[in-house]
Amino acid sequence: MSRHLYNFFKTIFFIGLLPAQCLAQGLVNNGGSITLIGSVQLYIDGPDGHYTSQASGSIIPNSTSTIALEGNWLNNSSNVAFTTDAGLVILAGSTQTIGGTNPSAFYNLSLAGNGIKTLAVSSTTVGGQSTYSGILSLGSSTLDLNANRLDITNSSTGAISRSSGYIISETSSTVNPSIIRWYHRTAGGSKIYPFGVDGDYIPFTFNITSTMTNTAAYVDVSTRHTPSDNTPWAGASNVAPVVHMFSTNSSTLANGTIPSVIDRWWDISNSDPITADLTFSYRGSENTLNDALYVPNGLIGAQHWDGTGWLPNNATIGSAPSVTIGVGSITAVSQSSFCPWILSLSLSPLPIELISYDGVCHSNDVVIEWCTASEKNNSYFTIEQSINNVDYITIGNIYGNGTSHIKNCYKFIGTSISSEINYFRLSQTDHNNQTTLLKTIAVEPCNNAKGKIAIANDGSKKIGIILNSPTDQTLELQIHNTLGQLIEVHLLEAKAGDNNFMIDLTNVSAELYYASVYHFTEKLLCKKIVISDLIR
Repeated sequence: MSRHLYNFFKTIFFIGLLPAQCLAQGLVNNGGSITLIGSVQLYIDGPDGHYTSQASGSIIPNSTSTIALEGNWLNNSSNVAFTTDAGLVILAGSTQTIGGTNPSAFYNLSLAGNGIKTLAVSSTTVGGQSTYSGILSLGSSTLDLNANRLDITNSSTGAISRSSGYIISETSSTVNPSIIRWYHRTAGGSKIYPFGVDGDYIPFTFNITSTMTNTAAYVDVSTRHTPSDNTPWAGASNVAPVVHMFSTNSSTLANGTIPSVIDRWWDISNSDPITADLTFSYRGSENTLNDALYVPNGLIGAQHWDGTGWLPNNATIGSAPSVTIGVGSITAVSQSSFCPWILSLSLSPLPIELISYDGVCHSNDVVIEWCTASEKNNSYFTIEQSINNVDYITIGNIYGNGTSHIKNCYKFIGTSISSEINYFRLSQTDHNNQTTLLKTIAVEPCNNAKGKIAIANDGSKKIGIILNSPTDQTLELQIHNTLGQLIEVHLLEAKAGDNNFMIDLTNVSAELYYASVYHFTEKLLCKKIVISDLIR
């Protein structure tokens, strides 16, 4: 067979029980279909033995067929490289790349040979396009996500197997793009995200106790080491600014990033409601805790950031002594709220453990109520009000309970709001005049004449609007992408009373969007929706 095999024909058939071998510079599929029939083994030999697909090239695998290569896998075709769910691809070389201009949709993918395998194109999938029963086998190999997302479409607990291999998620980006997206769908069980770095295996376990109901639902997870005071996470709009961390050490009272927090973070997000036990692993070398005077025995637990504060008290959901050598782990039991997670000393970085914070209308007044489970050196609370969530004015102060380990509840009666949504921000000031923002809520007008609105989407290209309108009126549905660009506009001709609209988003691609309902220039409701190619 020639050293450089080009496919100039419409279809090439590989048939039989014996392996077919391509040498040296590999195989280029220039727009054809490669059909594998029977137990054929196609082996592309040598470090330059790449498989490159371009134009509309594709592979039609067989359930027992195998493609093994020692070079790179490059998909530059206009499709996902495979036409059906079947067969096995083995990366058998030393240092190899999965790349190209388009992602590939592998069924079974096995990593072998030596060296690191690098993902060079995001949204590469393993597990299948429709049957969802394929396996990613890491073996003893290392897969570097390299700031890309890997999608696991098989929802079973064994969808990723390994002996001593692992997946690298480390980056220094403010928001980590090295993500494993696992489509758990409606399945339960304990799913292990097999992360690791520098020879250490630090898995994250997501043990599902209450499943999602959407057959296209997934959970995204990434992790990385955060040296230098966790600064990679500071200042991003959707992650925790480190200035909110708290330490009781007198020399670091305003900043607990070094003495109170393990130098590893996890970002977890779910497309649908789900409850799970979370087990976090970290390296002993990432333990820089030196605030042991605050918590006896150096007990640590997991906490998550809800956008305005650290919740919950980590001692109540599972804690354990920290380690300084080897690998340690902590399990947070029965969690349903996600986003950035950290491991911290018990009660740090929480000057206040806030149980609830809510605003309700009573007659024509707004009643702001909140409860704490514990307080540390708490002098007073401050309540602020805004109509745009930017410019705030102070409307009241309430004395705190100093240091307390029992439940305390507070109430503040504010002025009536009747024309638009108002925002109420709660902060806490301790006896050393250190102020911490706790939470912000939005409260609808007490005499709301705009009716009730709900937006529903199941991942398909259809979006439902349920609207109870006080009058006949014309509203506007706007679809924006994550860059804030307006993608589509649809008019909603609402009648007085209950209305149901079904809007077809035919022209949008599979991605994250924001659906907003407007009355003239006033935004009435905004909801994040995820369009998936896996939902038809």
